[in-house]
Amino acid sequence: MTKRRRKDQGVEQVRALIKKTDLEKPTQQERMALREALKKDEALWRKASDMNSLAQRQLLKKFPAEMREAVQLRLEAMQHDLGYAESPALEQLLIEQVATCWLNFQTIQMAYMGAITSSATDVTSANRWERLAATAQGRHLRAMEALDRMRRRLRPSALQVNIGAQQLNVMGKSEGLEEEG
Repeated sequence: MTKRRRKDQGVEQVRALIKKTDLEKPTQQERMALREALKKDEALWRKASDMNSLAQRQLLKKFPAEMREAVQLRLEAMQHDLGYAESPALEQLLIEQVATCWLNFQTIQMAYMGAITSSATDVTSANRWERLAATAQGRHLRAMEALDRMRRRLRPSALQVNIGAQQLNVMGKSEGLEEEG
């Protein structure tokens, strides 16, 4: 049996177990069987539990079909440009969040523009769309700020000290030194 075929059978087994446990009160035995099946395939449970990717797929459906692939490429480029592949796991989560928040903001912005340019839009509806757009933009900005804070904490910073004619450059955290001013 080929590796691909075994993998497909594992996915089908997990799907069948999910159907059995997707009840109001699944048995303990069914829940344990699902857990054990998922433990055997780390890539499967990681993909199945990736909420950022799920959110991105759902948001991409909101775009016209002719734009989806370009927007998907933009998301991938954004993550690449933010250094996703070279980043530690926690930073990767923040990069994913920045990309998801960007996509959410673009989706809302597109709908907002359609709503406010419609002659049928009243003031109450326009205000609602304005609040939605502002909220989405705020989430995106907070995600970028969180990524920036994380990077500042993880990456060493340079400290330059000038004493008379001598200069000392030190890499690392500048804790313990207080700025005079």
